[in-house]
Amino acid sequence: MTDRATRVLLIDDHEMSRRGLEAMLSTADWLQVVGEADRCEAGLDAVTRLAPDIVLLDIRMPGMDGLACLEALKRLDDPVPVVIVTLYDDRTYVLEAIRRGAAGYVLKDASTVDLLATLTAVADGQLAIDPTLLRDALTPGGSPARGHAETRRGPEAFGLTPREVDVLGRLAEGLTNKEIGGELSIAEDTVKKHVQSIIAKLRAADRTQAAIIAYRAGLLDAAGA
Repeated sequence: MTDRATRVLLIDDHEMSRRGLEAMLSTADWLQVVGEADRCEAGLDAVTRLAPDIVLLDIRMPGMDGLACLEALKRLDDPVPVVIVTLYDDRTYVLEAIRRGAAGYVLKDASTVDLLATLTAVADGQLAIDPTLLRDALTPGGSPARGHAETRRGPEAFGLTPREVDVLGRLAEGLTNKEIGGELSIAEDTVKKHVQSIIAKLRAADRTQAAIIAYRAGLLDAAGA
């Protein structure tokens, strides 16, 4: 994380939920709630105007629901990491949110500690998603979402080097650049350059989409081989 406060936008149709989230986030001096919206359309406008670092998004809302809203957020010219907030511990919803590019998810009955831990991970560029859930959601054999199937392709089809495949596998496990560097015995700045190259070669918007593309294309079979 940087020295400046991490800017958070809340999109949730229930005012009580927004107030509760705002109160929980206020306990961390490195977080700043910069805006809120009670529906997706207003949320999309707020993201464009306020340029938050993270969006907390309710998954069930009237009109455009959270899943559709997530896709709209990821289509923006400058996509923002999105953490899904849901009242329901429904694996189907969670998996679908991951498929559509969520960087993390929390339940509405989560503790302040758990919420802040999720936001800390996302602010550090990690995927705050259990690797097993991520794999279940995105592997070609894991019933990918309609319209999101991807032909299995090797790393060479994307121009990825063996080292970039190593980094990609650890990125998809949710490791930070520092942790990846420690595992591979390379400098953190070197990892950062590899991650930037991976994102460019996969034509992804961010680390989350890079992991999604990698799983759908079967690239992580090479990383785990």
